[in-house]
Amino acid sequence: MTIKNTVYSAHQRLKDLTNPPVKLTHVYELLAAAFGFNSYASLKRVAILTNLDGLTTVNQNSILQKANSLGYQAFPAGELVAILEEEGLGTLTFSELAVRLSEYNHFIDDDLDQLIAADTNAWANYCLALHCADSEEDDSQIGSEYWYQQMQAGRQLSGIEKTWALEYKEHLANGNKYEYHLRKAALLGCDLALLDLAEKFDDATFFEGDYQNVTADPMRVAEIAHNLGRYKDQHHWLTVAAEAGNIEAMRELIESFDSKDLTRCWTWIYLSQLLDNDLTIDHHYAIHENGSEYDYDVGGPMYADGLDGISLESLEKQQDALARFAAEAIFKKL
Repeated sequence: MTIKNTVYSAHQRLKDLTNPPVKLTHVYELLAAAFGFNSYASLKRVAILTNLDGLTTVNQNSILQKANSLGYQAFPAGELVAILEEEGLGTLTFSELAVRLSEYNHFIDDDLDQLIAADTNAWANYCLALHCADSEEDDSQIGSEYWYQQMQAGRQLSGIEKTWALEYKEHLANGNKYEYHLRKAALLGCDLALLDLAEKFDDATFFEGDYQNVTADPMRVAEIAHNLGRYKDQHHWLTVAAEAGNIEAMRELIESFDSKDLTRCWTWIYLSQLLDNDLTIDHHYAIHENGSEYDYDVGGPMYADGLDGISLESLEKQQDALARFAAEAIFKKL
């Protein structure tokens, strides 16, 4: 059930219990009050109503105060609270919503664009962009470009061909909405939108600003930097990842950017050892011909895969002590 339908259902239950019958628009205002907002408009500027796994804290006194200001002297606040509990209705801030959309894409209400007052809110626009984005897990063709072009050329379609053409048309429209809201969010200063622009549209603005504390996987940022040919930025973000305990980043730094700095390389080696994932040890395992992990119950030809341990020249005593000290300092911050 969409939020719109949920609110409508709540309205039907409440209007018979109020005098005068509560208006639908006032139900939205009362819901906003329940979650600590002065108005539904103010809620929409920073959050959305949604059905959650857990209920957001409800303030029954705020419901009564809002009802009184709207002209309902004996409003059944307890009934509204019961409805909220039954429906699991609550709020999500835009930053929380962005995380969920990034993980689950379209799991949120299909009427999301009607629930958000984007205006000049960077995170609201970013949420709308994510809502319009195609799911990366769906590699299938969305509609048919051929039948869409036939429809655009004036050919009268019916049946499945028309369905495919309309699906592709909607796909294009969502793509346009995605780019529009993504660029607007980026313009308004949303760092994750800027990062997505770098990844999807080769726009390097993210790397030209001060976005060192972006809440994104540093390995992803490093890969985007590499794809844009920004190797200094790639080095920086690999270092961020390594200092956060990413063994893959440590290996890559040793084999590339830090390869000529032996002390730095040993720092990563010692850090990997502190993390019980020693980079000097071979890590090999058996696989099938197709690359999948070897299943002894299946049997068949066995192949070896994995990584060889890294071998480095030894450090002089003083430099070795510095590398160990640096590794321990990083480890203590983890």
